[in-house]
Amino acid sequence: MFYDDLIPVVKTFPNEPEGWSNGVYHERKPVYTPVKLSDPSEWFKVNGAELKLTTRSWTETESTGFGVYNYVEGLCFKKATGLKDGSWTFTVSNSGSAPIKVSAYANDILKINATEVPAGENATLNFTLCSVEDETILSFFVPDAAKTKEEAGLQELTVIDVSYEELPQKAPKAKPTIYLASDSTVQSYEKFYYPQTGWGQVLYRFFNAGKTTEEIQSPDLFYPQNHIYETPLFNIENRSIGARSARSFINEGKWDRLLALAAPGDYCFIQWGHNDATAVRPNRYVAPSDFPYWLKKYIRSCKARGIQIVLVTPIARRNCDAHDGSFVASFGNYAEPMIQTGKEENVPVIDLCSLSVDYLNSIGSEESKLIYLFAAPGAYPEGAYADGVSDNTHLQEYGATQYARLVAQAILDSDRPEFAKLKPAIDTSFEIEKPKPFTPATPPDSTTPTGFAMQELHVENGTASFLLIWNDVEGAVKYNVYRKGSVDFQFFPLRSVTAEEKRTAAVLPFSLPAADVYQVYVAAEFEGKREGNRSRIIEFRA
Repeated sequence: MFYDDLIPVVKTFPNEPEGWSNGVYHERKPVYTPVKLSDPSEWFKVNGAELKLTTRSWTETESTGFGVYNYVEGLCFKKATGLKDGSWTFTVSNSGSAPIKVSAYANDILKINATEVPAGENATLNFTLCSVEDETILSFFVPDAAKTKEEAGLQELTVIDVSYEELPQKAPKAKPTIYLASDSTVQSYEKFYYPQTGWGQVLYRFFNAGKTTEEIQSPDLFYPQNHIYETPLFNIENRSIGARSARSFINEGKWDRLLALAAPGDYCFIQWGHNDATAVRPNRYVAPSDFPYWLKKYIRSCKARGIQIVLVTPIARRNCDAHDGSFVASFGNYAEPMIQTGKEENVPVIDLCSLSVDYLNSIGSEESKLIYLFAAPGAYPEGAYADGVSDNTHLQEYGATQYARLVAQAILDSDRPEFAKLKPAIDTSFEIEKPKPFTPATPPDSTTPTGFAMQELHVENGTASFLLIWNDVEGAVKYNVYRKGSVDFQFFPLRSVTAEEKRTAAVLPFSLPAADVYQVYVAAEFEGKREGNRSRIIEFRA
């Protein structure tokens, strides 16, 4: 039978999620039970050459709206594939009188998403998985729109065949590629967000003697932030995307997609830590103690494919000591495990966390505003930051270029043999033009929040998640954010943020139901529940 070389197990989620504890959300934990297909159960039965499955699926959203979890119960198959690229093909049958939709997970990555199978027909579906685990776990199911386990119905699916083919290792490219996998501090941005720039967007300048080069959107349209920069000796493909962590970049299939493109002789620089530290966003949070576990998935999967991985510790935030104005490492509890993991796994590490802190201390607090995303109202009237911005986390073009230079110079200064092929391509000698000093405009009214801007809009499972940023207003006790949908006649409260929460967070997360056009603004509230003037209004489609 087709499943003779597959190990069957039933996956269930019998217990409720533990929920929030000490500021961290704990989702449901799966239970895997070994079974024999010769012993029919509530989850499966064999009918000749067919395997009839019963599955249950639902999507739970935790109380803040930012943790979204897709659960599937039913029969799974395990196979020892090793860290290889493999092609999976399976055939399902719909003997019913209505169409059904079929999905498939492989190692918790959604590989087939609700493909319709007409009534009375069979469908053969195929996907490639670049495994980062020694074994692959497959599950096939009919997705349900249920929001709780209690609402989820039992769905039937007939599987006729499953086959696996190990793919041959790819040949090295004529011109190697340097891949970048990281978050919003490395990402490439469209012109609308200028001057916001990730250091991965300008790294090519140090491989092209300071010259500009054509920026091409990757033909791989998995997500639009992928950009390619062609330089004489290397192509640089920046696959970084905001709001991702070492965990979510793998779980969303983005690392799998990168591995499908990379070949022996390519390089991959990964910088994680910023979003891993964000416990208020459960789907991407990684505890510092768990950080090496995720890093090793990247390291092992690259080593198995002849790709040279380089770990990069997270850039510092613009955090100044209140007493002496010095800068301190913002993500030391992630940088240190990354450095230690690099030693244990014998892979190069660029300690950009320390390099950026040292650089900031050399230029001082005021000039550091030229590094990070600071802009006066009206400086960029046609873009996202028309109202100005004061952002201590993200970079503007000058800062991104300076940090890209730190990365390039670290390669030149290193005695690691892995960098030998890169060094002849690198030039850090050219001048970087410094912008004019940042001078904030005087706000029209002291109660008006300035610098109101949106970042990292992300739509998934019918929910639009986004980040908002604005400048502190002196004397405010809290801030009220309001929203208005396309069919609303007035603005309604979205949520309130205390002044303390605002001071301690670089950006603040919000969410709304997707599939609408919204307007949002923020207003400061003072003692006596007196509300000041509202900020500018941001309109966006979700």
